[in-house]
Amino acid sequence: MGPDTFIDLIGVWIAALLTLGVYSSLIKDTFISKLTEAVFVGVSFGMSIVFTYYNGIKPKIEEPLVRYYQNLHVDYATVTNAITVSMAKIADAETLKLSEGDEAVVDSIPGSSVFDTNRFFAVLDSALYKQTLKLQSTNDVAVSLQSAFASSEVNLKDKETVMGALNEYFQSYKTVPTSRHFWVLYIFISVLLGLMFITRFFPKHAWLSRFPMAYTIGVGVGMGTPLSFQSQIMQQVQASFIPMLVRTADGIDWLGTFGNLSLVIGTLTVLYYFFFSFKKEDAASRGATKIGIAYLMIGFGASFAFTIMARVSLLIGRINFLQDEWIQGTYEFFKYLK
Repeated sequence: MGPDTFIDLIGVWIAALLTLGVYSSLIKDTFISKLTEAVFVGVSFGMSIVFTYYNGIKPKIEEPLVRYYQNLHVDYATVTNAITVSMAKIADAETLKLSEGDEAVVDSIPGSSVFDTNRFFAVLDSALYKQTLKLQSTNDVAVSLQSAFASSEVNLKDKETVMGALNEYFQSYKTVPTSRHFWVLYIFISVLLGLMFITRFFPKHAWLSRFPMAYTIGVGVGMGTPLSFQSQIMQQVQASFIPMLVRTADGIDWLGTFGNLSLVIGTLTVLYYFFFSFKKEDAASRGATKIGIAYLMIGFGASFAFTIMARVSLLIGRINFLQDEWIQGTYEFFKYLK
């Protein structure tokens, strides 16, 4: 598909020239190829900064801190009044929604006609203690409460009981819970650790960068070790326990049997190849070692072939882009102007 506007045409030409600049390094390392590499690295780094801000800093640092500050200074009476009005509307809506036939069906469910105060308080906590909830906005409070109770199983038919439980909830309700203070402290500590990385540019204070680096590596190793052990060791060991003889309703599946035998033999011989505790001088040991090497070569060859296929597919995509969007698209664009 060719460019629709002149701005699109400029973008296509820039992309095409950059593509040709990259492939020019196949002939000779020139100024064009170096410039293209610099542009690629610079744009990639700039985009990573923008993505880091919008996907990390803004939702996990900026917005929680802004909401924390706003909710910390919000008027308590205004919030409780908004909650009361919203819960009254929700209870009225539940009462109107349930007809007499619906009430009979609901009452037949064990425990559905009993008002569960603890569950009611838990749903209120989940709705009112969201980090992104803006308590200053009555509409945000109402939407959060409606969404929370719509997916809950709390019986709200008796409005008087609901409002009485709500008044009981207000006796211990805080616009900002105590746990949120510790969470904000955690955010500040995390930001401080992140800023310590910048001390690498100052030789006198470069030792401070060891703290965030140690924290990052420690957390990464602590989280990655059990996951890697589970995915790369346990699951592979579990996958190796397969039947040597595959039977079906029609008899023996010789192709499946051959595949299972090949998998078991390859696993054992490759493990034996990396077992260096004793010398492998006898004929059986040397034969098993050669088989293990053969399986390794097959695996490395397949991995390399897959990599080449992926690169060739990217090359085909760029060639199609140059042909369809750059050459033919430019021709069609100027032809359309005439």
